Amino acid sequence: MEKAIIISRCSTNENRQDVSRQSEQLTSTYSNQYKIVKEFTYYKSGTKNDEVNAEILDYAIKNDVKHIIAIEISRISRKISSFALFLEKCNENKINIIIDNFKLHTLLPTGEINGMVQTMLSIASTFASLELSMIKERLNSGREKFIRENGYSALGRKTGSKKDNTKLLSEHADIVKFLKQGQSVRNTMKLTGKSNGTIQKIRKLVA
Repeated sequence: MEKAIIISRCSTNENRQDVSRQSEQLTSTYSNQYKIVKEFTYYKSGTKNDEVNAEILDYAIKNDVKHIIAIEISRISRKISSFALFLEKCNENKINIIIDNFKLHTLLPTGEINGMVQTMLSIASTFASLELSMIKERLNSGREKFIRENGYSALGRKTGSKKDNTKLLSEHADIVKFLKQGQSVRNTMKLTGKSNGTIQKIRKLVA
């Protein structure tokens, strides 16, 4: 069997996108096709993981790994430039990237570049980046709405205090995500492990 690496990444420690779930799913799907020699499972923003991606590439090249598997493109990177560089390095070293949710392979069985798939992934990386921009835009919109209607931060500080609403929303991005999905406060508590009071504060900002 040819060697493969699994990448499982999340931005926050949340149950819905738990790295172990990603890893288990990919192992179950691909262990009968490839020899899984290493799993890179970690929590880090998809815009700040260039160092980890460099480590992954270094390991793959040094250990003659032929396939790198991720559940979706954003698990590799949410930055268009970073994914493009990662893809270029893989092409140079004849390493096939497998994106599980679309069952896409960047290289053909012959080892040649799969031009159509790589074009599709370039477009997909753009959407992954846009998705993150939209999340940030919604956070900022919620913050502005709260300030406009209330004038105080979720912690009772006046607008303009050092720990402003933007930082609070950023720190609790997992709560924001679940509330935007329509999850109840109780379910959000279970999914994030955070208190009712914290979730109520965030809900006021994003309502």
